[in-house]
Amino acid sequence: MCVLSLPVRCMALSLFCRWMTPSMLVLLLSACVVPSPQLTGLPTSGAALVGNEWVAVQIAGIAALAEPVPRLRWSSAEQISGSGGCNAFAGRAVVNQGALQVGRLAATGRLCVVLPQGGQEDRFFKVLESAHTVRLVDGQLVLQDAAGQTLARFAKK
Repeated sequence: MCVLSLPVRCMALSLFCRWMTPSMLVLLLSACVVPSPQLTGLPTSGAALVGNEWVAVQIAGIAALAEPVPRLRWSSAEQISGSGGCNAFAGRAVVNQGALQVGRLAATGRLCVVLPQGGQEDRFFKVLESAHTVRLVDGQLVLQDAAGQTLARFAKK
């Protein structure tokens, strides 16, 4: 508890503010930044995933190729969209306590087979079709098969 009178406190604050440089103020305020919590666990529904775009890091045990990299986004609680790296797609995906059910996906029909991304895109769409579980592990979105094996990992963009 401060026992200084109001005029003395105001004068002390005024002196402190004159002494404080902008860089010192930035340093002081940066100590107040609270890191955001890491996403971990089973999302209870697709609504928990809405608004985030996820970029493939690993697909079917293989590191994702550089741009264009497959992307996945929950547009709404039961709607996903994104890109396989060549073709855009959209479809239904229901999440219930981590269980994932992906419906038929509609995708554009660009021919990508000659590109290195062509094989990656095929693996990506197969992973989406066979995924049974979605988890959040250390801030990454992880798709798993029925046996709990990791099919793909995505980093939050």
